[in-house]
Amino acid sequence: MEQQFKHLFTPIKVGNVTLPNRLMMSAHVPRFNAPILEPNETYLNYIEARARGGVGLIVTSPHFIRWPTNRPFETAMESDGVIPGLKRIADTLHRYGTKVFAQLMHPGTFVSCRAVGGGSTFSPSGIPRKSPFMAMIQEVPYEMDVDDIHRFEEASASAASRVKQAGYDGVEVGAMSGLLLHSFLSPVFNRRTDQYGGSLENRMRFLSETIVAIRKAVGPDFVVGVRFVGDDFTEGGLTLEDAKEIARALEATGHVNYLFSCAGLEGSQHIPSMYYPLAPFIYITAGIKEVVNLPTVAIGRINDPVLAEQILANHQADIVAMVRALIADPDMPKKAREGRLDEIRKCIGCNEGCVMRPWLYIPLTCTVNPEAGKEKEYAITLATQKKSVMVIGGGAAGLEVARVAALRGHKVSLYEKEDCLAKDLMIAIKAPGRQGWDDARRYYIHQMSLVGVDVHLGVMVTPEMVLKEKFDAVVVATGASPYLPDIPGADGPNVVEMKEVLEEKVKVGQNVVVVALQQHMHGLQMADFLSEQGKKVELLTTSAFAGDRLDNFNLEDVYTRLLTKGVQFTPLTGVREIQGRRVVACNILTGMETVIEDVDAVVFCGHGRPNDALYRALKGKVKELYQVGQCVSPRELLDSIHDGAFIGRQL
Repeated sequence: MEQQFKHLFTPIKVGNVTLPNRLMMSAHVPRFNAPILEPNETYLNYIEARARGGVGLIVTSPHFIRWPTNRPFETAMESDGVIPGLKRIADTLHRYGTKVFAQLMHPGTFVSCRAVGGGSTFSPSGIPRKSPFMAMIQEVPYEMDVDDIHRFEEASASAASRVKQAGYDGVEVGAMSGLLLHSFLSPVFNRRTDQYGGSLENRMRFLSETIVAIRKAVGPDFVVGVRFVGDDFTEGGLTLEDAKEIARALEATGHVNYLFSCAGLEGSQHIPSMYYPLAPFIYITAGIKEVVNLPTVAIGRINDPVLAEQILANHQADIVAMVRALIADPDMPKKAREGRLDEIRKCIGCNEGCVMRPWLYIPLTCTVNPEAGKEKEYAITLATQKKSVMVIGGGAAGLEVARVAALRGHKVSLYEKEDCLAKDLMIAIKAPGRQGWDDARRYYIHQMSLVGVDVHLGVMVTPEMVLKEKFDAVVVATGASPYLPDIPGADGPNVVEMKEVLEEKVKVGQNVVVVALQQHMHGLQMADFLSEQGKKVELLTTSAFAGDRLDNFNLEDVYTRLLTKGVQFTPLTGVREIQGRRVVACNILTGMETVIEDVDAVVFCGHGRPNDALYRALKGKVKELYQVGQCVSPRELLDSIHDGAFIGRQL
């Protein structure tokens, strides 16, 4: 495997620091820390697991440059009180040979001060953000004057000095994704007419002065890198050609040791969802690499060490940054080194636990890795009493229970009524842009053979069978059953459920009404599936907008797709009655009715109803009985897998 990954696991010198390999876990916001000086145990356990897994460099979660009228929500850097906590981080990671940098940044307008305790956001020109799916951050910012700029530069230098005193190996200046320094670089936000606005040279001045101040504070031998945007993907914003000019200018200062280019002003390009292909913006880093000699870092939906190796071998970057891939599997580097590629639990790009939750100020987790953020609590230990365990249901919840239970030393037999495992994931990947789900299915199928689960396919389990077999513990993971709502006309021949359509068991006509019974992805992906076929689609939802439980990046991606294809959205609306080819809809607030005519098909999209009959039949008859996943209550994939992880540890 070392030969297969001869680039990925070759050390590289960045400034005066030699990274043991080319894999970086870049800075992100896990929301484990309150606005306190000490990093808590949850965060330490989290990053230690990634260092133990073999990543060469970790850039710790953004360290905010805090000064009077702004309140951060991660580690503040305004006093020497931060040094002991940072030293704990540095010492912990260094034990594994992992290098550690701190990202220094100010969020500018990319934060809601109302949400974090007051104050004002900052910007070059007092222009609010225009973020359609991020209303929380559309506050009117304070326009900085020159004194404010100089105070920020001084605060950055002091923060960098503290990072060095704590034993870190370097700092990274955050000038991306609409953060304060990026907003000065981008003409979208910077309309100033003084020395900090106008030409690119002037718009770079704030960043350049900040770097000079940091270099003066840390000396010539400490690593200083810059993360910046290679393309704003916004009319009037920075382009790749601008980014190349910025890169040349940064290298020319002689104060910068590496350049980390990413994509997007503030939209879905920043954290590409499953709708994007893998490594969609690698051309940006490749373009930057063409014009500088400094080490360059690539990022953006790179979820596989084979892909990372290819990027390095093609000279498109010198270092590959991953976040979600290492959240999903902290041992990915180690597994790649050891040739255990089939064991890697790949990030599927769903953004459910790592983007949606932190955006709501909830601690990070991962759909496919329930241990993320619970590294200590969820460490798998051998059971003191080995049991024979029967798992009924081969969906996500049952598969995770079986995996964990087998790892704990139990003898596990899994029974599935279908002729394949994880059939719901097989169905889900039929919708456009949802192929990432197949990585989760592939992982679990391999795990069953790897950990020795005895899998029985095509078996419909009955209560009598369970009682006859006499297992020590029984886990019912029988999922949910599709249903149609109890409304007049729902039993008509043109009324169908979404799985029937995705499996192509039924044909629908040209004019389709899609009804979202849940406010996540189901209705949106069905509208996408049908409009891709050229159907005329109207999407009804009782919410203020379809998909209001999705992260903003997935929302931006799927809405762009649907609007481009002419899908009509009708919010705050339910179905009162179906009269053949007429749908009587009603506004849930006013009760006002409207009639949709000439409807060829009505497709209802919901979670289904718990298929819990077997559990209820066994209750009181089996000594150790558990119910898990969708048969408890229909929810999302994250909930099913996390249910399974919890129950697997209870056995």
